[in-house]
Amino acid sequence: MSTPINRRAALALLALTTAGIAAPAAGVAEDSPDGALQRPRDLRELVFLSSGYGMAYGPAAAAAKNPDGTKPFTNVYVTPEGYRGFMQTGTWPDGTTFFLEVRQGESHTANDVAGASQGSLLRVEAEQKDSKRYPDGGFAYFDFGEGGRNERAEPLARTASCYACHRQHGAVEWTFTQFYPEQFALALRLQTVRKDYDPNQKLK
Repeated sequence: MSTPINRRAALALLALTTAGIAAPAAGVAEDSPDGALQRPRDLRELVFLSSGYGMAYGPAAAAAKNPDGTKPFTNVYVTPEGYRGFMQTGTWPDGTTFFLEVRQGESHTANDVAGASQGSLLRVEAEQKDSKRYPDGGFAYFDFGEGGRNERAEPLARTASCYACHRQHGAVEWTFTQFYPEQFALALRLQTVRKDYDPNQKLK
């Protein structure tokens, strides 16, 4: 026979389980007309794709300018389901969400070795593939604000410059898979790279 303590423990476990089911998954569009995204609590729970130096643009690039010339770092993460789908087919399945973390670059000199490391968080941005919600290209872009402080973000207007840039320069559909070395090698092998992709064309 259950004791009061056991019954309380069971109820607490049920509440936690229910809360976990009800909570929106990170990077999944909410069931709302604006298709908002929920910012992950910890980006490092997602799959890390690649890191860049001096690859930021827009407000984040302007905010990251240092007097010493150190450029910002960018880290790209993707939802696990999207990663697994891509590694099987060479294309990103619907529902895939990428998160771009922009961090301040900090220069260091020690033991006669000069270099740079990642500092404070400047911005968190995202890209999501959803061909049903976004039939005019299949992708939408999001900005969680300065320091990634916003918990949710709505899709940027279709007039935002990121749409044209990804449409013109993405190696696999509207994604910059060319900057993810392992995934780009797979796309080349599976021949899913866009036929009009030009690696010599500079980003604008």
